[in-house]
Amino acid sequence: MIPVLRALAPARIVTSPLVRARETAEILAAALDCPLAVDGDLQELDFGAWEARLYAELLDDPQYQAFSRRPLEAAPPGGEAVAAAQARVLAALGRGLEASPGARVGIVAHGDLLRLALAAFLRLPASEFRRLRLDTGGLSAVELTGEWAEVKFVNLLADPERVWNRLHWRPAGAPEER
Repeated sequence: MIPVLRALAPARIVTSPLVRARETAEILAAALDCPLAVDGDLQELDFGAWEARLYAELLDDPQYQAFSRRPLEAAPPGGEAVAAAQARVLAALGRGLEASPGARVGIVAHGDLLRLALAAFLRLPASEFRRLRLDTGGLSAVELTGEWAEVKFVNLLADPERVWNRLHWRPAGAPEER
């Protein structure tokens, strides 16, 4: 994916402070010879009492089922509301672009946050953010011009066959894969 990223030519990379994102961003910044910045607002959605629990442990939890079906109405216990996370990521993206006016900026963050940003750019209801599949290491590109967002591509993968792999999570009520 480095040749693709070189062709996209980001002027800088902004990353979540969490190790799993920051280490990836450090590798990319070194390979692309561009500066790296950390923004705490790119940290993953706060899952509160669900942090560090396995997905399989949450499946029968009525609070998880409610959150999965209606993410704007139900938040993780002790965690962050989806609307707050969406506002947070959009603010972080805005700051990242303001710091490099007119330049391309690479963002390394987390699935739910990036889905929420893409949903906003596509003008999808935030409640539908999980309809957007973003795999680890997938690339997406958006061009922002004032209030206009043009989504160039979503979830470009070095190994595209991976898109057919079962997700590690399924929203409650989603049909089973065939």
